[in-house]
Amino acid sequence: MSLLVVAGVCVGRGRGVGWVPVLSDLSFDVERGEVVAIVGGRRSGKTTLLEIAAGIATPERGIVRFGEHELTRLGERKRVRLRGRELVWLDRKGMSQQLQVARIVGWPLSLMRGRREAQRRAGQMLERVGALDCASKRWAELSPWEQVRVALARGFAATPELVVVDDLLDGLGSDGTLQALRLVRSLIAETESRPGVLMSASDRDSAVFADRVWSLDRGKLTPTLGHSRSDADVIQLRRSERGESRSVG
Repeated sequence: MSLLVVAGVCVGRGRGVGWVPVLSDLSFDVERGEVVAIVGGRRSGKTTLLEIAAGIATPERGIVRFGEHELTRLGERKRVRLRGRELVWLDRKGMSQQLQVARIVGWPLSLMRGRREAQRRAGQMLERVGALDCASKRWAELSPWEQVRVALARGFAATPELVVVDDLLDGLGSDGTLQALRLVRSLIAETESRPGVLMSASDRDSAVFADRVWSLDRGKLTPTLGHSRSDADVIQLRRSERGESRSVG
């Protein structure tokens, strides 16, 4: 069973007396230990799609299943609890500009492990990603590459099931992007839960190490890499929504 299944998601906005689709009947899945990328330009809707996948936003139609949880039917409190533990959201905009790096990485851990263990684990993860010298710096003082390393330390510190990364790797240049994606790969391999990673990117080069890549344009998803198999869990979830019971081939 896929770790994350997004099936038949639709989102629109009003325009005059009409309704304009932003995301139109989108479906995809993410397997455990896999990196899936959504590539699209500015205002393509990729951030909205990732927010829906992470349970931050809800679609007007469609289903999102994370493990055994159907996010589209959970209340906000339960979705927040999942995002604090099994499901991690990472971007640059959500970080407090004046908060020290050690607290950025350690604060989510303190809710689960206590302050002392959180500090130990935060230091361990910062060292692992090569950012231990950033521990006393503030987020606003970090370079883009340092911000990526700190964000990944935060994201993988609590051994999550799924990490959702929104535009974090953009603007690093080709060498920086390759380093970042190699780091993501190694963190997945080292994490006991073997988390899946769903990421967005503004261009194909930023998703070069993804297992599967989707192009998002005009509200539609088009497969561009790694789609040799059918998304059986997506098909099954959409059939269940329509009340069909036949098996997936």
